[in-house]
Amino acid sequence: MNFKLNTISAVLVSALLMTAVSGCTSNDDTQNNAAVAKKTYIEKTDIETKLFGPQQNMQGSQAAALGNNQWLMASESQGLLLADNEKSSVLLAGNFESISLKQLSAQQFLLASLDKSQDNVAIFKLIKNGRTWQLNELTRISPPQAQPDTVCLFKNSNTKTVSAFVPDVRGLISETVIYDLATNQAKNIAVREFSAVTEASGCAVNDDTKTLYVGEADLGVWAINADAESDANKQPVALVQPYGELNSEIGALSISQDGTLWLSATDGNVVYAYQAQTDKLSQWLLAGEHTIESVAASFINDSQAQLVLIDDETGAYIQANVNYTAQTATSQNNVAMTHLHASAQTTPVAAFGDAADDPAIWINEQDAKKSLILGTDKRRGLMVYDLAGSKVQSLNVGRLNNVDVRQHQDINNQTHTWITASNRTLNSISVFTVDGDNQVNHVTEIATNLPEIYGMCMYSSESGHYVFVNDKSGLFQQYKLTGEQSNLSGELVREFTLPSQPEGCSADDNLGQLFAGEEDAGIWYIGAEPTAGNKAVKLQSVNEQLVADVEGMEIYHANDARYLVVSSQGDNSYVLYKISDDKEPSLSFAGKFNVIANLDKGIDGVGETDGLTVTATALPGYPEGMLIVQDGYNRMPLQPQNFKIIDWREVKKAIR
Repeated sequence: MNFKLNTISAVLVSALLMTAVSGCTSNDDTQNNAAVAKKTYIEKTDIETKLFGPQQNMQGSQAAALGNNQWLMASESQGLLLADNEKSSVLLAGNFESISLKQLSAQQFLLASLDKSQDNVAIFKLIKNGRTWQLNELTRISPPQAQPDTVCLFKNSNTKTVSAFVPDVRGLISETVIYDLATNQAKNIAVREFSAVTEASGCAVNDDTKTLYVGEADLGVWAINADAESDANKQPVALVQPYGELNSEIGALSISQDGTLWLSATDGNVVYAYQAQTDKLSQWLLAGEHTIESVAASFINDSQAQLVLIDDETGAYIQANVNYTAQTATSQNNVAMTHLHASAQTTPVAAFGDAADDPAIWINEQDAKKSLILGTDKRRGLMVYDLAGSKVQSLNVGRLNNVDVRQHQDINNQTHTWITASNRTLNSISVFTVDGDNQVNHVTEIATNLPEIYGMCMYSSESGHYVFVNDKSGLFQQYKLTGEQSNLSGELVREFTLPSQPEGCSADDNLGQLFAGEEDAGIWYIGAEPTAGNKAVKLQSVNEQLVADVEGMEIYHANDARYLVVSSQGDNSYVLYKISDDKEPSLSFAGKFNVIANLDKGIDGVGETDGLTVTATALPGYPEGMLIVQDGYNRMPLQPQNFKIIDWREVKKAIR
C-alpha cells in the first residue's frame, strides 16, 4: 500500500507531542534522542518464520485468533477463510480486507470486515456448530460517499453494546452501534463522527481501557478515548522515526487477549508490541526478507505468543513464535455503578461547542402537564422546553451559566415565581418569571461586583428570597431579592469563600442549609441564612466515588429521606448521598450511577455533565419526579449539546 505523509504542520505537532510524552529535560537530548523516546526491548536473534494457511493467490490482509489454534483470515481474492496449522476452508467467497473480532460466548463471535467489492463494512455473526463454523450476515455500514480504510469493533461493558469504528478516506472516523448485548439483537445506529488521521492503516480497541488505537502509516499510532461520551482528542502512543522509535510504514493493528497492542512496520521487517500499563514497547526482527503489513497474536502460554502475519510482497500469511509475557490487568475502580437510561431529551441547543450548562424545573401548580424545563445556553441565554423536551421559547439575554427557580406564595406576581440565572455577559443576576399564559419573561438584571460571575443557586425562607452567586476565585455572595416585579432589586447581605473554584450549589429551604461544590476538592456545607456566618464545613472530599470535577448538585426530597445528587464529571457519573437530619448535616454514600444509551428510544448516554436538577413533584409520566442532566456529548446522531430527562424511579435503582 502507498500511504502519503501527512502535512508538515501535522508532523511538527506530532514531534512536539512526542517530546512532551518522553519527559526529557535536556534540550539537546530532547532533539537528538527523539527517536528513542521510549525504552524498548529488542529481540537480539532474528525470529524464524514459516508459512501459514493457504498460499496460492492469497492476497491476504489481516488475521484474527479464534482460539484452539484456529484463525480467521481475510483475502482480497478468496474471501473470509478459516485456517489452522493443517487445513483451511473458505467461509465466504469474495474480496475482503481487515478483520475485527469480538467474542460473544464460547461458540459465538461478532466479525467486521471491509467488503472491497462494495466499499462498505460487513458485520457478521460467526457461530460454531460442533466442528463447523457458520457465518451469518447481520448488517452493513456504508460511509457516505467515502471509501472505508479499515474497521475495528468495540465491546462496551458499560453500555452493553458493540460498536464499529470505521476510519475512511476523508480522514474521519464514524462510530455505529451494531449489536445490543442486552437483547442479543443486531443494530445499525449512527453514534458520532470525528476527525482522526489521514489514510488510517489500521485500528483496534482495548475494551478494558476503552482505548481506540489508530495507525497512520507514515506518522505512527494514536490513542483516542473509545467512549462516545467523551471527546475524541488523540494522543501519540508511538511515532515513526525521526519523531519516535518506529520504522515506517505502520500496518494494521490488533489487540491480544491480555490488552497488548500489536503492530508492524513494512520497513525493516519489524514487529512491535505496546503495553499501555507500563508504556513499554517491545520489538522483534523477523528472519528472512518480508514486508510485514499486519500482525495478530494469540498466547500459547503465559510467556510465549504465536503471531500470524501477512507478507505484503507475496500476499501470503506466515507465522512466528515470540517470547512475550502476557500482561496482567490492573485493578479497576470497584465502586458499584448502576446503569440507567434517559426516557426523553430536549431539543439540542443552537450550535456545536460547550453551550448547554444547567437546567431547572418550573412546576405549573394548576396544570402539571404544562410545567416547564429551563436550560441555560451559555452562548445565548435561557432556553425553555416542555416536559417532552421540545423547545418552546428562547430568551437571548446573554451568556447564562446556571439557573434556579423558587415558587413561593409571598412572591408577588401571577405565578408566585422567581427564576434567576448567572449572566456572564453582564456579570449580573438575570431575573425572570412565568406569566399566566405559561410564558417565561425577562424581568431585570441585578448587578454584582464579581469580576467573573459563574455558578449560582436560590434559597427561600421566612426571612426572604435569596440568590447565591460565586466566581472562580471561590468567593460566594448572597443577595436578597427585594421589591415588586416592577422595581425588583438585589441587596448583598453576606460573603464567604471556598478554597478554590466552585460552581454548583443547592439549598434546602425547610432546614436553611446550603451545599456547595468545590470542583477539584469536594462538597461543603454552610447555613443558608444570611446570619449563619462565613465559615463553611467540608463534608465530602473527592475520592474513587466522587471524581473531580464536582459539578451540578441538587437535593431530592423523598418521603423518608433527603438525597444530594451530584455530578461526578471526571468519570461521567452521578453520586447519591443521603443527607442526615442533623443541624449540621453529614453525607453518607448512597449509590452511584451513570446514564447509558437507550437504544429503543434512540437516546444516547450522558457524559461530562455540568449542571443538573431534580424534583420530587409528581409529573405526567413521572409519578416520583424526574432528574434532568446536561449532556456534554450529544450522540446518536452527533448533534449540539442538550439535556436528558431521567425518571426518578430509574434513579432509585441505584440507591443502596
